[in-house]
Amino acid sequence: MTTDFGFRLGDIPVCTRYAFSARKIWIFFKALLLSWLVWDIFAYLGFFAAGGDLEAKWRQARFLPLPGPLFGMDTAPGLILALGVILILYIFMRASLMVSKVTFQQIRGDDFFSTADAAAFAGRHGTPLFTVPLMLVFTILFLLAVPVVMGALSRIPAVGPVIAALASVPLWGLMLLCLLTAVGLYLSLGLVPSVVATTRGDTFEAVFEVFSTLTSQPWRLLFYIIVAKISLLVVGVLFLVFSSLALEVLDWAFSLGSGNSMLVSSMAAGPRMIAPELLPHVPSVLPVFFRETRETWEGMAGILAALSGTAVILILVSYFLAGLSAAWTIIYVVLKFRKDRENLLERADREDQREFDRICGASKTDRTSTSRSGV
Repeated sequence: MTTDFGFRLGDIPVCTRYAFSARKIWIFFKALLLSWLVWDIFAYLGFFAAGGDLEAKWRQARFLPLPGPLFGMDTAPGLILALGVILILYIFMRASLMVSKVTFQQIRGDDFFSTADAAAFAGRHGTPLFTVPLMLVFTILFLLAVPVVMGALSRIPAVGPVIAALASVPLWGLMLLCLLTAVGLYLSLGLVPSVVATTRGDTFEAVFEVFSTLTSQPWRLLFYIIVAKISLLVVGVLFLVFSSLALEVLDWAFSLGSGNSMLVSSMAAGPRMIAPELLPHVPSVLPVFFRETRETWEGMAGILAALSGTAVILILVSYFLAGLSAAWTIIYVVLKFRKDRENLLERADREDQREFDRICGASKTDRTSTSRSGV
């Protein structure tokens, strides 16, 4: 177990350092690409179901279409897009589980836990990623159904309003429980991957830990989240500034050899080429990508440079997402110690030792059986 983890507030900002990892950024980079593909497929399927002009939409939006008024005019497009959003949430939760596991192993002192190991872990323990949100959604729907049924009963002449009035206080209590469940659903998107990564827990343990963490120390949880996001914001802004300066230096150095600035200009044209519909809604965080477009390359060189420029933006977003996953992992480990006095790092060491002893014991038994058979 690592010795520099103190289960205190000072551990939270360290998430910015844990996020600076090629493995973690690569995990979320792939998740962003896959989510992008899923969004394109389901968004264009929605436009097709709504009877929209796909050719005109392609000219307007290219590879990142935004849902328009057509999605609000028909049920089918909205359901198709909702299904795509659910799949994207699962993709990000699985990536978060992998990053949380890598982070937890680093906190334990294991810096050699690979992306392949994290993917294998997610494959074995990824069930709570969709069962927990699904369970909470059904719980919310059930709680909302109770006042709906009571409203229908209130239509009974004379007796109905009396029954509804008598049940008003219990109904109010159910709505409080519904709101708590909704908050738990929101927190589960970030907390469940961390719970599974640190405890290898199943669905019921993950649900219990989400609400135990939420109800036992809500103010500490909120404060830790704020500290983590402020830390990531500060470091993220610095990362953005240095990334923009790096592109400016690249522009200057490249122009010394080529006599033009077409490389960086072609990279800067990436967002305009790939997602022209989204660009007006994005803040100008990288000045290079939002300055007036200069002369760019044409053909394959222009396409490759534009894709490279888009990849730079995705890398920056991947760092921030990796930082959030690392922050959730640290927050849960600290809060688990605070509320239950349980050291998850020592627990993981004990579980690994038991697993090692079990495998070694089985190997000794096999060797003994083989030796006796040989005799």
